Amino acid sequence: MSNKKTIDTIYSDAAQFLRMRNVFDLSRLFPNLEFSRLVYEIENASYKEFTIPKATGGKRTIEAPNEKLLYIQRRLNRFLQAVYYTIKPNEVYGFVQAAMHEANPRTIISNAQNHIYKEYVLNIDLKDFFHSISAVKVRALFTAYPFNFSNDLATGLALICCWKKRLPMGAPTSPVISNLICLQLDKQLLEVANEHCLVYSRYADDLSFSTNNFVSEGAVDDIKKVIEENGFKVNERKLRLQSKYRTQTVTGIKVNQKTNVGRPYIRNIRAILNDINWNGIEKAACKHYKVKAADEKLVNTFLLSVKGKINFIGEVRGNGDMIYIGLRQGFNKFQEVNI
Repeated sequence: MSNKKTIDTIYSDAAQFLRMRNVFDLSRLFPNLEFSRLVYEIENASYKEFTIPKATGGKRTIEAPNEKLLYIQRRLNRFLQAVYYTIKPNEVYGFVQAAMHEANPRTIISNAQNHIYKEYVLNIDLKDFFHSISAVKVRALFTAYPFNFSNDLATGLALICCWKKRLPMGAPTSPVISNLICLQLDKQLLEVANEHCLVYSRYADDLSFSTNNFVSEGAVDDIKKVIEENGFKVNERKLRLQSKYRTQTVTGIKVNQKTNVGRPYIRNIRAILNDINWNGIEKAACKHYKVKAADEKLVNTFLLSVKGKINFIGEVRGNGDMIYIGLRQGFNKFQEVNI
């Protein structure tokens, strides 16, 4: 069953949230939680920190809220997503709620489609995206338009959504709050893009610009200036200017002539499936994550990762694509034999 809501429901949720005036109004959003428990969770937020391996090497730290706080954040995310839906810019594609029967939902693929068949594509990555957003900024967000909440209510919401005085990696509310925080950034970057005849789109911390003209050094400097003035930093390692004579990608999707998946991506999945078939799932997981031993949790994470990558090919190339069908059958055959 779809979790998508009708547009009327989304606007109703947004209106209900924006009518709040105090913490008592906030508590009414959580029908299965007593007011005293809500106050306790606000004052005693707790998280479990753990690391997960990156496929590219290194580790990512996840900050997972406790069970009660997770319930509060998931519920709160529903209303924050509804508010953002009513004011979302056209240029943003990541972490955006889709309404039921919506014709053009925002996805990683529709984001990439903005930059098909262009002379130049410029990709910029924001460094430490969530952690760059402080609790002070989140509190200020809730005292400003469209919320205009009291200081006490804004403080309570910031305490629910932040950990260690910043947005945590692992809270359900962090993605939508990052979008709300970036409303000014997106507006200013669109102005810079228009000034330099660029197409602009953002998917989370991935900023993409494209044009059929040349991307000047002045344009790049103006983009960086806006980013820094909004409290973010450019990851210089991941800044890439790609011409049409080379492979152009946006959020991992090839955009030279149409949205496609690069050959290295497909070869990598085939190599992983071959490794699983020859050496078994545990050894393949160890090799993939560059660790010496793989427990059940890591193996399951690995399987979900491989399945997700194969499904991604189906989304980009279509479910009738022979490459996708072959990879999916290979993965399903492995599951039948090994799980």
